[in-house]
Amino acid sequence: MELSLEKKITKRLECVFCGSSLHEENTEMIVPDHSPDIMRIVRGSADAFLKDKSARDGKIDVGGNIKGTVLYIAEGEKKVRKLDVLMPFAYVIDAPGVSDSSRISANVFLRSFDVREINPRKISVRANAELSVCAYGEREISFCHDITEGEELGVCTKKSTVSMYHPQNFREKGFTVSDDIELSSAESGMSGLLTSSAALKVTDTKIIGNKTILKGNAYISYVYENEDGSIGCGEYELPFSQIIDVEGMNEENDLKTALSVTGFELEPQYDAAGKAHYMTVSIAADATVLVLSRETVAIVDDVYSTKLPLDVRRCAEKCSSLCAKPEKRVAVTESIEAGTGVKSVIDVNVSIMPPSRRRDEGGEVLCSDASITVMYIGEDDGIYNASRRSIVVCPMPLDNEHKYDARASVSSKSASVGASGEINVRFFTDFEITETEEIAVPVISEIFADAETVRETDSTPSVIVKRLARECDIWSLAKEYRTTVGEIKLANDITDDVTLSGGRMVIIPKKR
Repeated sequence: MELSLEKKITKRLECVFCGSSLHEENTEMIVPDHSPDIMRIVRGSADAFLKDKSARDGKIDVGGNIKGTVLYIAEGEKKVRKLDVLMPFAYVIDAPGVSDSSRISANVFLRSFDVREINPRKISVRANAELSVCAYGEREISFCHDITEGEELGVCTKKSTVSMYHPQNFREKGFTVSDDIELSSAESGMSGLLTSSAALKVTDTKIIGNKTILKGNAYISYVYENEDGSIGCGEYELPFSQIIDVEGMNEENDLKTALSVTGFELEPQYDAAGKAHYMTVSIAADATVLVLSRETVAIVDDVYSTKLPLDVRRCAEKCSSLCAKPEKRVAVTESIEAGTGVKSVIDVNVSIMPPSRRRDEGGEVLCSDASITVMYIGEDDGIYNASRRSIVVCPMPLDNEHKYDARASVSSKSASVGASGEINVRFFTDFEITETEEIAVPVISEIFADAETVRETDSTPSVIVKRLARECDIWSLAKEYRTTVGEIKLANDITDDVTLSGGRMVIIPKKR
């Protein structure tokens, strides 16, 4: 006969696909007819914007734009001119396990944006983008919580608790951040913007009922040209907040939030006299909220009967257990050699890639690639650009058996000119890390009792006195002699679930 099992059903999201891929985009651009020839390229910069994503059987489709700016000095001029670059992209990613119903989280990061002069009227642009994608599907797991017919069939159960940490729900919301940026008197003479960029960062999250209160800052930076041909730069911090409804959430859940910019516009507004007193900013963004559940489940992990033989069938369920959620800050200082003497630094930009695990001399480390670019004025009053790449290592040991979901962000960047003419760049890299361990939970799926074979107990001694050859737990001893843990504890005056040491004399009574 099959025993009836009381089961605890846990609903969760399962990551069915997670991966990243590199893609290269190339284009060539012609200098407009009304513009003079290129004498020297100063700088190329760009941002990647993800516009849409969708899932189908075994595939994930993503599309967006790479929007860039090329700054150059024209022949016979000292002023900076610019070319706008637009590179649409559409990628198809092979994703086994993904279906039409999968929920997709995706981000695109620009690893490099290189500009090369082909001739004075033509340039070549090459962009390398990294696409990071995760797909989630719904799943139910059932654990044996108890056995209905236990007492009458002499069934004994050993229970334990399993602590799990898993995605529970996923929500995505598009929103817009817009405002007017008041300009200082020094900025009112700008004749136009040369470059601009926007980045978003979550500063605080709170759960109230089934709502996520998300607060953050938009960090806007820009380089502009004044009417007299001089170059200036500015930064602006714009706070924002959003409310996102997530079904089935409560204050006990953890949140993993991500923000991505999908569009950005920054426009100076001029008065009748041609003075700029403010700029309008509009940032289109996507917010994704992954709700994670900390759940402790009581399960039956072993069973036997004092009366009947049992056929216990098991399976193993893979689950994640939370180990730690550390935060690490790394101070970075890098020196960049300039091609000419440096009079002053105009602008510094640091972009950071998602962290990854890499092998080092002492084992595996968690690190991020940083791209540092600096625009500066040389001793000849010309405008130049210098750059270098750096690897930022997170100072924490890694366990080869654990998984690390990590994010990195840059703050407090600054630059100064060194005594030898180099440019010293300083910034902080903040790592937010979730460390988990994958565990295999043994799950009892079915139990069959042989009701026709009743165990013969008449010939069994009522009491057995045994000297233990080795260390043993009370459960294993009770199971071996078909008695109960309670009987052994009572006979030996034991109150706790202690482990019995080898060499100990133990009284093992027959089940009454």
